[in-house]
Amino acid sequence: VKFWDIETGFCVHTLNDHRDWVRCVAVRESDGGLMATSGNDCVVIVYHSTGDRKKICELRGHEHVVETVAFVTAPAPASDSGKKRGAAEQKRLECIGDYIASGGRDRTVRLWSIASASCLAVFTAHENWVRSVLIHPSGNYILSAGDDRSIRVFEIKSNRCLRTIDDAHPHFVSCIAMHHTLPIMISGGVDQTVKCWQLD
Repeated sequence: VKFWDIETGFCVHTLNDHRDWVRCVAVRESDGGLMATSGNDCVVIVYHSTGDRKKICELRGHEHVVETVAFVTAPAPASDSGKKRGAAEQKRLECIGDYIASGGRDRTVRLWSIASASCLAVFTAHENWVRSVLIHPSGNYILSAGDDRSIRVFEIKSNRCLRTIDDAHPHFVSCIAMHHTLPIMISGGVDQTVKCWQLD
């Protein structure tokens, strides 16, 4: 994994912890302070993305190649309006900032805690490789897509699949993304189309 200076075009740091192909990287959008990587060695590695870029933890549990990792989708930074929020809301924001989700060829979606370096939940509804995951800005749901042509919504609290969009694309669904404030999700597929979904 390499860090690049955009202005100079030079590589400024290299991480060598993976033992096989690196297939995915993610940076925590809320503050940019953490990043995660994974790939063919089935290990999700979390690092500080600034300063000395030290490794925080390794998350193990996937039984096949990991195709995707994601932090919560751009939650509101806890520091901006912390005084206006109650203690319970502040704690919830800190909790979801600790989440990371992953998906892979073992057909599972996994939710991890960075602080405890442990797996919190395993979702097994997909019938083929999982290609893309995201954590809803509320921190309550994980959305995923994959080679079974479906998009699925998992509720974290109940540990179950709430909704399935079967045949979301006529071929593999390769990626999904979500707006951080509007209820809009976008998906892309092998069928060469991009679709925009209204979430309720």
